[in-house]
Amino acid sequence: METKVLSKQPARVPLARRPHLLVWVGLMVAAAAAGVVSFFVRQADIHATGSWHVAVMDVSPMSPDSRPKLEAAARRWQENMLVIQVLRPDGSVLRTRVRYGELGASWDVEKTLQRVQAMARRYPVWWRIVLASTGHRVPQNIAPVIGFDENILQRWLNRWRSQVEVAPQDARLRYLSPSRWEIVPEKTGYRLPANTEILLQDAVHRGQTVCTLAMENVSPRITGEHLREIDAEWTAVSTHYSERERNRAHNIRKAASSINGVILLPGDTFSYNEVVGPRTIREGFRKAPVIVKGELVPGDGGGVCQVSTTVYMAALQAGLQIVQRSHHAFPIHYAPPGLDATVVYGAIDLRFRNNTPCPIALVAEAKNGRVVVRVLGAERYRRAVKLQRVVHAVIPVPEKTFPTTSLPAGVRKVKDKGQRGWRVSVYRIIEEPGKPLAFEKVTTDYYRPQPRIVLVGQATSTRPPAQETAPAQETEAGP
Repeated sequence: METKVLSKQPARVPLARRPHLLVWVGLMVAAAAAGVVSFFVRQADIHATGSWHVAVMDVSPMSPDSRPKLEAAARRWQENMLVIQVLRPDGSVLRTRVRYGELGASWDVEKTLQRVQAMARRYPVWWRIVLASTGHRVPQNIAPVIGFDENILQRWLNRWRSQVEVAPQDARLRYLSPSRWEIVPEKTGYRLPANTEILLQDAVHRGQTVCTLAMENVSPRITGEHLREIDAEWTAVSTHYSERERNRAHNIRKAASSINGVILLPGDTFSYNEVVGPRTIREGFRKAPVIVKGELVPGDGGGVCQVSTTVYMAALQAGLQIVQRSHHAFPIHYAPPGLDATVVYGAIDLRFRNNTPCPIALVAEAKNGRVVVRVLGAERYRRAVKLQRVVHAVIPVPEKTFPTTSLPAGVRKVKDKGQRGWRVSVYRIIEEPGKPLAFEKVTTDYYRPQPRIVLVGQATSTRPPAQETAPAQETEAGP
């Protein structure tokens, strides 16, 4: 009898009874699926977004060559030309060609790439996966992000404005003689529109090749109609100067020339410093004696105070409203105490207002040692003005002595004769048609005296002491 030995086989455990194995299998499947999805998402970002176009250029924000491509394209874009077509009011046309880059325009590459990313990711992930797996591309055009350097744009605009804009010219009055003058007509100007900067930026943003701007008329402030009201010479004031002091005489003529022809409409305020401007060598003035801290010293523009003084006296006699005026530290030779007016650019000004109903004109001239300032206006508004000076005190000249070995003992020599001091008030009586008589106190001024400087000899000498010498002759050198 044959005996068979049978091996014992282990019993199979159902898969459902091994949960840990199910977990591992699930994790492996999920990881594989995640890898596949990640791969397709990356492909979607690279390929699907690669169908986005910036300025007709295919770019992808995930592609390493997108940034260099955009930067190169941005540089080329700045070379694009914009033709600015300016229409003038007279019908003529002015054309100017300018590169985008000259206007301060440029691409912001970083923001442009971010814009592409944002636009591409608006599509669902599954749609981008489908596009990437099929190689299908959806072409989309995206505008680059354009920015402007305001400093560059403003500098270019300022240079260009000076070339194309024309300032208006006020009507002028040309004085011929005390009873004759003529009117030089005004001229209308034109300027670019106020929103020129916005229009240029908009043209660049739109990629335009031509931008058309219509210039605007600019009317002059003073017209011939204003000046036709002027028919009378209200007042004329003159002071004298020495032509031998060439620098001072030059400064006087230059200051008077600046004032000549100034027109003040009703309510306008005249400013000497604004009209004459800085008194510097650069502006054409010369060095001549000026008053600094009560002393005469060489300085730029010496002599202009004589012109301001003459203008001040003319304004007083015309009955105009004095707004600002300062007197000198000590009396000057070309005007009585109380009627002078000192000026220092940026610090001390002479200002007065046209408080009449009509325009007035200032006519100033300096020649042959004489400064003349006239005020012209309408005859019907002429005012009769009388000035009164009241001297409250005359301060004697003090004396200062200084020893010197350059003179024999006891000999006295006057180096500077000095000046008396004054305390004086100025009053004005104004008679105007149709109005009661006006009496006003204009100013009260104090001028300190200037000492008499005497040198007293200290050197030994066998000769008898000499008599006191006469005062040295002063040259005419005023502020």
